[in-house]
Amino acid sequence: MSAQGSAAKRLVVIVLATVVVVVLVRVAKRAPEAQVGTPVLAAGEKEPRSVAEAVRVRVPDHEEVVGSVRSRRVVRVAAQVSARVLEVPRQAGERVRAGEVLVRLDERESAARLRQMRETLVAVEAAGESARQREAQAEARLTQARAAFERTRGLFERQAATQAGLEDAERARIEAEAGLADAKAAVASAAAQRESARAATTEAEAALSHLTLTAPFDGLVSERRVEPGDLANPGEPLLVLLDPAALRVEAAVREGLIARLSRGQALEVELPSSGARIAGTVSELLPAADPRTRTFEVHVDLPRPEEPRDGAAASPAVHAGMFARLRVPLGDREVVRAPAAALERVGQLWTVLVDERGTWRRRVVTRGEELGDGAVEVLSGLTGGERIGLADGRP
Repeated sequence: MSAQGSAAKRLVVIVLATVVVVVLVRVAKRAPEAQVGTPVLAAGEKEPRSVAEAVRVRVPDHEEVVGSVRSRRVVRVAAQVSARVLEVPRQAGERVRAGEVLVRLDERESAARLRQMRETLVAVEAAGESARQREAQAEARLTQARAAFERTRGLFERQAATQAGLEDAERARIEAEAGLADAKAAVASAAAQRESARAATTEAEAALSHLTLTAPFDGLVSERRVEPGDLANPGEPLLVLLDPAALRVEAAVREGLIARLSRGQALEVELPSSGARIAGTVSELLPAADPRTRTFEVHVDLPRPEEPRDGAAASPAVHAGMFARLRVPLGDREVVRAPAAALERVGQLWTVLVDERGTWRRRVVTRGEELGDGAVEVLSGLTGGERIGLADGRP
């Protein structure tokens, strides 16, 4: 009785186990079918009318290096003399033309000194003219004294003149020669004084001209550091002027990347704030790296608005101080390329409709950078070769 009971229990266990295995196998076989059969499109969403294909292509690879836009021409307008500020016509942010007055300084003291120097120069020139006249008179007296001495000496030799007369004539000649030497020294001294007075006058004129500061080129006032009434000191910047059309990007490039750059190389510059991409030119590669950061400073000139390059020109929205990225080429790499119109943003995710065995299924993907011609890189979610629906092809 107990043996029959045990055999019955074992039979029940075996039957139950067999049933469980069969059920699990059927469930496993039906799971993919159930997954395929689940709804793949949102309510009210229709299949796309236009399709495209995700393909694997090779595209140029690059590394981005961050930098800042700077002006290639920056001038700090400073005073060369100490004077009171009278006028500052321009405000920061205003444009100026070359030669336009930027700052006027008080010129009364310098003008008075210039008048004094000019009066001194006139007096010195008059003294010089008087010295030259005295020199001419001394030369005439010397000529007469020499002639008288020669005549007296001839008479003395013929015993027609006395010894005292000859000595008087020689003394007069010697005095005339000394007088001419003194006159020449006076002329030389007057000439030196005249040159000194002229130099002082020129210096006073220059000092007076330095009291009106003008713009050295067409540009933009980026900083205004003084106001009327302030005291300007020599070497102290009063305004900062920059050329807004002559711009460049200054960036620090890591030492492992510097070998890929050379002077004159064309380099793409990206401005994230405006989304613009500009073709720049490497103008400077500093030869020494910063020992603290192990980076090299690189300057990339941006084209002027009137100097387009490869169809790209400096955008009017480019300003000094803006954030920029340099795209340093590294070769090429393989990516999955898909039309940007195929990607649709749902919240924080990018999705695309993929044809899977005749069934349109929405798939989450990771969008990469733009590749141009309306295409983007797909980092994950597609492997290439898939048929995908275009978002603009759906009603």
